[in-house]
Formats: sequence, C-alpha cells, structure tokens
Amino acid sequence: MTASAVNQAIDFVTHPGIALLRLLVAGLLGGLIGMERERAAHESGEEMFAGVRTFPLFALLGASLTVVTGEMGAAVVAGFLAVTALAVAAYWRTSSSERAGTTTEVAALVTYWVGAIAGAGALLLAAAIGITIAILLAAKERLEAFPQAMSREELRATLTLAVLAAVILPLLPDRSYGPWGVWNPRAIWIVVVLVCGLSFAAFLAVRFWGERRGGYVTGLLGGLASSTALTVSLASQSQGLPQGAGTPLAVGAGLASTVMLVRVAVLAGIAGPAVLPRLGPVLGAMAVVGIVAIAVLARRSQASAAKGAGLQNPFQLREAIRFGIVFGLVLLVVEAARHYLGSWGIVAASLLAGFVDVDAITLSLSGLSARGMPVETAAGGIVAAVLANTAAKMGYAAWRGSPEYKRGVGLILGATLVAGLIAIVVLGVRP
Repeated sequence: MTASAVNQAIDFVTHPGIALLRLLVAGLLGGLIGMERERAAHESGEEMFAGVRTFPLFALLGASLTVVTGEMGAAVVAGFLAVTALAVAAYWRTSSSERAGTTTEVAALVTYWVGAIAGAGALLLAAAIGITIAILLAAKERLEAFPQAMSREELRATLTLAVLAAVILPLLPDRSYGPWGVWNPRAIWIVVVLVCGLSFAAFLAVRFWGERRGGYVTGLLGGLASSTALTVSLASQSQGLPQGAGTPLAVGAGLASTVMLVRVAVLAGIAGPAVLPRLGPVLGAMAVVGIVAIAVLARRSQASAAKGAGLQNPFQLREAIRFGIVFGLVLLVVEAARHYLGSWGIVAASLLAGFVDVDAITLSLSGLSARGMPVETAAGGIVAAVLANTAAKMGYAAWRGSPEYKRGVGLILGATLVAGLIAIVVLGVRP
C-alpha cells in the first residue's frame, strides 16, 4: 500500500462519515441495477443468477475493498476476479437452459466496478455509470428493436457520425491559423460534429418518444448544447416531411432558444454577477413570451404530430459543413470588427458573434465587467448578441426549413425578439 493510500485509510478511520457515504451510494446503485434485473427475470421466467439482494453486495464488495485499502490495487482486482469466477460458474450452471444471453453476468461485473469507483470517492462518476447501466437494461426492447428498424441509409449515417467524431476530429490540429489566429480546425470541426450530433439526437428522440415528446427532449438537450446548431440541424431535417410534420420540430427549436436564455443568465451570473440586474429582466421577458408562443404552437402541433411520418435521415452532412464554413467566416468578421471599429467594436462584435454563438461573448463581457468595464456596456453587448442570435436563427430556419418549420420558428422567435426589443427600450439597456 502506498503512502497516499495509507493516509486515505487513516482519513476514513478518523472521518467515518466519508466511508459510510461512499458505501451508501454504492449500495443504492447496486440495488437499482438489481431491481431491474430481478424484474426482467420474473417477466421472462428465467432462472435468476443475481437480483435485488446480490447486486448491492457486489457493489458493496467493490466499495469496501477500495475504502479499506485506499486504492484500486491488488485487493480490488482480486475481488473482481472472484466476482468474475462466480458469474462464469453461474452462467455454465444455467447454460443448458434456453437462455442464451450473458447480460446479467456482465452487469454484475460492471456493478462491482461501480462500487469500486464509488469507494474511491468519484461519486458522480459512479452514479452516472450506474444509472446509465440501469437505463440500458430497462430499455432492452426498444434498444433491440431500433437497429432492426434502421434502414441502410440510417446505418450509414450512424457510421459516418462515428467517423466524424472519433476518427477525423482527433486528427485535426488544435492550433490557430489565419488572420489574428481566429481559425482553429478542431474547434470549427467540433461545430460540424455538434450539428450532426444534435440532428442524430433529434432522430433518436423522435424514434423513441414520437414526434411531439421527442421534439421536447431534443429542444431541452439542444438548448443546453447549442440552440443555433439545433435550429440549423432541425431545419435540414424538416425538408421532405409531410405537411404539418415540421411544426413539432419548430417547437423543439423554440424550446432550445428559451433554454438558451436561461443558459446565458447562468453564465453571466457566474462570470460577472453585477451584470444580472440589468440583463435579467430582458432575458426574463424574452423567456416568458417565448414560453407562451411555444404553448400556442404546441397545441397546434398535437394533431399534426399524429399525422407525421417521422424523420427520415439522421443528419445531412452537407448542411453541417455549410454551417461550419459560416461559423469560420463570422469568427473572422468578429475579430476584424474588434480591431478596426474602435469604441463601436464591442457592439459590432456582439452582434456578429450572435450569429453563431452567445456563450463566448457572454463569458467575455461578463468577465470584463468584473474587471472594470461598465456594467451597462457589458449588459448591452450581451443583449445585442442574444437579439442577433435570435434573428439569425429565424434566418437559418427560413433559409433551409420547410414551410411549417419556417412559420413555427418565426412565430416563437419573432415574438421573443419583439419582447426583447421592447424590454431594452423600456429598461434602457444599451451598450
């Protein structure tokens, strides 16, 4: 045992609450997985290898060995080998039955390591892995049906996305090129992958939850990642859909933009809390009006969602690359505005930056407000970026979206944009 491991073991002795918390988390995660396995066994009539009592024991074994030794060393590996031997013996004992899968045995091995991770103190990681395992096990029917229902084109698109994210992205240089070093090949390609990934997420959500609920899930996730990229990807997805089927996608795009307003407020509050009193009312007015417009459009989409045929293509690579090119050009123009427009550079840069992203300008101006920039200037610049981003997404929807998608996004974001303009006039928020 290393010196650090000894010190950690001593800490557990002097602070038993830490060890108990880690053991508790491990036991709960093991119990969650065990409940799912026992439910599945009862439904299928299979002979159970492990259930709601045994899985927590696996997790607690891994956690206790890590807690006692203070490291993931030989004792933890030995415990894993013991669990593996037990799982193999259980499989061979039941191999004569009609059961052909090894899911429960593999789940037992992973549960042991979830417990070991919790015992090492990485509670969030252990919880994320454990909950993901339980979800994968519970969604067996849907997961198995999905690849069987995939067309050759959809499978090709899935493999293409894997190549874009796992093969091409790591090979691109992570350094700056071009005027003022504004072009980073890896950063620009991440935008392309993001557009494709959000389109693929929308495709999966609609397949699993239907057009209406799938659109809501996509909007929430897209708003946390990039509402601009999601608006672009859904615009390309809406092409070729039956009449009325683009409306649920417009609801998802509008929901993503509303979530984006909340994200901007959170980022500004972290980087420069003094900006929030001037920025918050504008964002709040836009969010409230946006939610009302989403509710109105969602009521209209209930009938059309039942008639829609669903998304046909996981994503369109050409549209994603086109947006990546636009993203690179806007970066260049933003930097040029900062260099050549003097005192108006902040306003121009904020407006131009909003065409592709609001996070960077929000963090930049909020941070500068904490270091001496007038709060009014920072808040005005962020508001300008948000309004420009809202207008840009309306333009993207009108450029590449279906008629229903254009009208839906125009209704939601148009109302949001008007609310923002009225708010800055009433509240006097100007750069």
